[in-house]
Amino acid sequence: MTYNQIIRTIQSLLESHAMIRTAKNATPGEWIFKDGQPEFPLCCYSVVDGTLNKGQEQVYNVQFFFLDKSGQENLFEQDVISDQLQIASDIISIIRTGKRSYFIEDQTSFRTISDKYEDYLAGVEITLNITTTSDNTCADIPLR
Repeated sequence: MTYNQIIRTIQSLLESHAMIRTAKNATPGEWIFKDGQPEFPLCCYSVVDGTLNKGQEQVYNVQFFFLDKSGQENLFEQDVISDQLQIASDIISIIRTGKRSYFIEDQTSFRTISDKYEDYLAGVEITLNITTTSDNTCADIPLR
């Protein structure tokens, strides 16, 4: 899969989840003060880096932020974190099941988030290594 295909796949996957109202290809710091108020809950993501392995294997390191408003003074922080962790778990389950041209590791760590931007937000951050195979072969490389 190409970089563009990975982005389209992630975007489509996030938009298909009934609880995610906004999916953005950006980190919270990139959109929180620049864009208009998004519809919550949301998931934003960014391809941080990756590796080009032997053969045609490519690994994309993708950071996801599952966030929602947590009320005045973070009154509902615990409930929001619980809900966002469940949404993240749903997305991971979808990635792990079915016939797909990519896969992730068996174990995924998460980090809870509780922060004040313009509003109080809470949720979870996960980072996945999404492993795929390039469609290009040595014969496809343009040479002079």
